[in-house]
Amino acid sequence: MADISELVISLDLRSDLSSEDVAELLWQIGRGPAPTDEDRLSRGLVEVIEDESGEFVCTDPAPVLDQAGPAWKVDGVLGSSLEKTATGWHLASRQEVHPDLDETLEELFLWLSRYVESATVAPDGSVEIARLRWYEDPDFQPLVIRDDTVLWP
Repeated sequence: MADISELVISLDLRSDLSSEDVAELLWQIGRGPAPTDEDRLSRGLVEVIEDESGEFVCTDPAPVLDQAGPAWKVDGVLGSSLEKTATGWHLASRQEVHPDLDETLEELFLWLSRYVESATVAPDGSVEIARLRWYEDPDFQPLVIRDDTVLWP
């Protein structure tokens, strides 16, 4: 048994993304270099590891939506894309995620929620940012942001 879930994102983002925002998203999906602004990199996955001398150090931030190729637990293929559309941008991603990533994903989701097309915002101000399912479950559950809080299923 594994604590792996399938995460599916299909978001229409506004056209006013800055070039820095686009660079951040391209990095997050594994299609571009890491942005040089340290604050922007804080949205990546940082791990604490033991180095050769026995000291615990933090790794450089790593993208969180960059898995590509055959899936491990959910079957099928993983991948992400960011495409320019007639009205803005579209972010699509299918990833396998572990609960250890929740905090890192939350930071990214909250950032993304500020850029979603207004048509995707519900009357109560909430945004469905993704869908999530434990790898053995048949059905997805919505992952919603409301009042700057990620409501995990």
